[in-house]
Amino acid sequence: MKMNMERKDTPRPESFSLRVKMSPISGSGIARINRLHLKNTELEEGKPVMIINGDRKRIMRLVADEMMERGKISIRRKDMGKLRVSEGDEVTIQPLKNVGERLSHGLSFLRKSGDGR
Repeated sequence: MKMNMERKDTPRPESFSLRVKMSPISGSGIARINRLHLKNTELEEGKPVMIINGDRKRIMRLVADEMMERGKISIRRKDMGKLRVSEGDEVTIQPLKNVGERLSHGLSFLRKSGDGR
């Protein structure tokens, strides 16, 4: 019997939704998700992502937490206020690609336009 050892890569979702869980921390800028969500997506721990609720958006860093319930995202209180979400609401998580490249390009454009060149 011959086994097919070819790996079939399944496309990873660009964005996905999770239910909000309120973090006990009042700060902002960091959200926690289950480690398995990182494995199933193109997201990397510590990298910025866009958290979206309707027309409200926040850039946050993700922390992988094995204790975090699958299907949920723990968002800090200040960020919940900015997004206007409550516990149990659904938000969309979207990767931010090439953020460093876009910032570098934008800065070089500003430098050039500031010189008059």
